[in-house]
Amino acid sequence: MKKFICSLVIFLAVIIGVSVTNVHAERLLAVAMAQLDCNFDPDLSKRVATNVGKVTAYAQIIKALKNPDLIIFPEVCIQGPCDPVEYAKVAEAVPAGPTTQALMKLAKDLKVWLIPGTLLERADDGKLYNTAIVISPEGKMVAKYHKMFPARPIESSEPGTEFVVFDIPGKGRVGLMICYDGWFPEVARTLAWMGAEVMIKVTYQDDSEGGERAHMPIVQAMAIQNQAWVVSVNAAAPMANGISAIIDPEGRVVEKLGNVESFTTAVLDLDMVTRVREKGSFAGFTILKHWARMAKVKNFPPYTQGLENGPLFKALSPGWVDNPSQIKPY
Repeated sequence: MKKFICSLVIFLAVIIGVSVTNVHAERLLAVAMAQLDCNFDPDLSKRVATNVGKVTAYAQIIKALKNPDLIIFPEVCIQGPCDPVEYAKVAEAVPAGPTTQALMKLAKDLKVWLIPGTLLERADDGKLYNTAIVISPEGKMVAKYHKMFPARPIESSEPGTEFVVFDIPGKGRVGLMICYDGWFPEVARTLAWMGAEVMIKVTYQDDSEGGERAHMPIVQAMAIQNQAWVVSVNAAAPMANGISAIIDPEGRVVEKLGNVESFTTAVLDLDMVTRVREKGSFAGFTILKHWARMAKVKNFPPYTQGLENGPLFKALSPGWVDNPSQIKPY
């Protein structure tokens, strides 16, 4: 009898141990998105100082209340959307500049992953970029992404040339994009191809740029097509129009903010990405596996023959207006 009881205890201990191990093996990423209305002081140094202070205060509050793994802020929420003259004045080196250094200290103090929107960067070659950075809880910059599609004609920065993903140890792989990048499905699809399970899109968008009708369908389609989590963080009104959202790998809206300044959090199950990509969405549609293994065409004509050589582009005039004042209604 004693042997039976001992065997039963050992068996139950093993079962409980396996169960506990499985629980701890879940890949859960707690994300906070802060939808801020930022200061537009014409004195650029005061503007930056005020907005760094606001980002710091929000990060401290969010960390204290919700203790997320990652806190994300909107595009250009520190230096503000700038005309070319302001841009040249306010741009800094990244990470050597004082703004990046202050943000690195903030992440280290709070022991949190931090994506502080974007910074206006002056690179070593003198070119100006709209740049998203990722800072680790140790206060190190672990990734830097230059916006690939600056929104012409309202944005004068240099286009970036490299797709960027980064890993959060024990969690998963995250891809970066900035605002208008999301309008080009090739960006999200490339990030998925690089293994991104979460796509972070930091944004400055208002109603003049399509508002909700040009935001929600895009981020939901991005999530569905790439079977990935999408976190899109916009600035609040009146700076922009908010509607920051978190979308799951099957296109469900998990969190969605209104227009005003606010924040929210969600826990992303990154194992869900694996399940959906492997087993399929909806009626078993394994979209990414079909993309790689079903398609008979591997070399798509727009890319092998040149985008500009297609009938579509031969029918369009080259270039675009240089600044908003040249836009004419049609």
